[in-house]
Parts: sequence; structure tokens; C-alpha cells
Amino acid sequence: MDSGEATEAHRGHKTTKSGRGAKEKKKDLKAKKDGTRNEKHNHRAFSVAKIGKTQKSLQRNLDRTHKKEYTPAKDRRAEIDDGPPPVMVCVMGPPGVGKSTLIRSLVKMYTNHNLTSVTGPITVVTSKKRRVTFFECPNDTAGMLDCAKVADLVLLCVDAKFGFEMETFEFLNVLQVHGFPKVFGVFTHLDQFRTSKNLQKTKKLLKHRFWTEIYDGAKMFYFSGCINGKYLKNEIKQLTLFISRVKVRITHVK
Repeated sequence: MDSGEATEAHRGHKTTKSGRGAKEKKKDLKAKKDGTRNEKHNHRAFSVAKIGKTQKSLQRNLDRTHKKEYTPAKDRRAEIDDGPPPVMVCVMGPPGVGKSTLIRSLVKMYTNHNLTSVTGPITVVTSKKRRVTFFECPNDTAGMLDCAKVADLVLLCVDAKFGFEMETFEFLNVLQVHGFPKVFGVFTHLDQFRTSKNLQKTKKLLKHRFWTEIYDGAKMFYFSGCINGKYLKNEIKQLTLFISRVKVRITHVK
């Protein structure tokens, strides 16, 4: 193509001369000349670049605002007082077996509070209308008699390394006289066994002896060791689950 030849002229844009578009165009030009034109905000022209990110940000701000709004907690003490009396759980065992450690671990699991010393009965709220009272049985005949009369559930602590002791058999004889409530076996100091073979053999012997004294199939719990003065959380949780499910004979006061 020669350079002297004229370049082809493109057809220009044809303006609208009739119809709604032309009327709006004339009205807009007239308002622009008069200075009475109102600038309109086009919401689609100024939308966000990432709608998903904006929605997440808005939802997060709403969630944070909602957290600041709280409803006053309902006082459930009246409902608990109208319910049945607390379940009396007696923790019994010879000296040095870990009774106080067991009560401290149970209180920590239920209330998330650390108990420094166990002095007297301790009542915790375990559900909307259920309370549990833990108390430690002293190692004398009078204390065993009193605990056997009121206990709904007995946690019989046994040192697995040492075996059953005389106090355990004495308390079982007292329980037989007073109606024999539910009894769970709690075997402690299992971390002192060096070999797993010796541990399994001891567990088998303890289970056979425990089932002979109570009944075949009596529930037993094995506590391996302590961390920060308390038993392992998973082992305590298993015990609390069975305590919450156990059915005891509760006398309703009318």
C-alpha cells in the first residue's frame, strides 16, 4: 500500500436522535449548562473488589459485637434445692493409697478448681438437678460404720502394688451389714510396675479377688500415675462418666 494514498476513514458513532435515550441526553446537557445537574451515585461502579472477603469481614465484626452482648445467667440454686438430695460417694482405702488425691482430681474435673486440702464432705453440682457429695472414710471402726450407713456409692481404693489390706476387708464386711451399696474398685500406683507382663498378671489377680468379694462383673478403674498431684485426666473422666450414670436408691423427702 502506497504511503501517498489516503487512509480509510472509519465511520463515527451515531448519536441517538429519538427515543428515551435522546430525551435523557438532552435533559442532561441542559441541566449541565444551567448548573442544576445532580450527580448520581452508581452503586455498581463503586462495589468492592472481593465480595467474599467483605462478607467474612462483616460477619466477623457482627460476631465480635454479639459476644459483648450477654444474657444474665439464670440462678439455678432454687431448682437444685427442689431436686433430690445429693448422691453420697464414699472414698475408702487404707492410708497412703491416694484417697485425697482422688477427691482432688474429681473436684478439679467437675469444677475446674484446685483443692488444696480435703477437710470434710465436698458437694459439687454435676448437672441441672444432680449433686454429688464426696467424703473420705477414716480408718477406724466408728468412721467405717457411719460411712457405710449413708453411702450411696463407694469408691474402694486399693494399692495395686501392695494388694488388698485388712481395712478393705473390714469395710466390706461393714457394708454387707448395712445393705451393700454400689462399689467401684479404684486401683492406684500402677506406674510402679516395671514390666507390662507383671502388670497384666497383677491386674488379673486383683480382678479375681475383687469379683470374689463383691460380685462378678463389678466395675474397676486403673489409675496409672499422677501429674501435678492429680491423676490423669482421661482416667478421671472415665470415672466421672460412670458416677453420673450409676443408679442409686435415693430417698425423697416429702
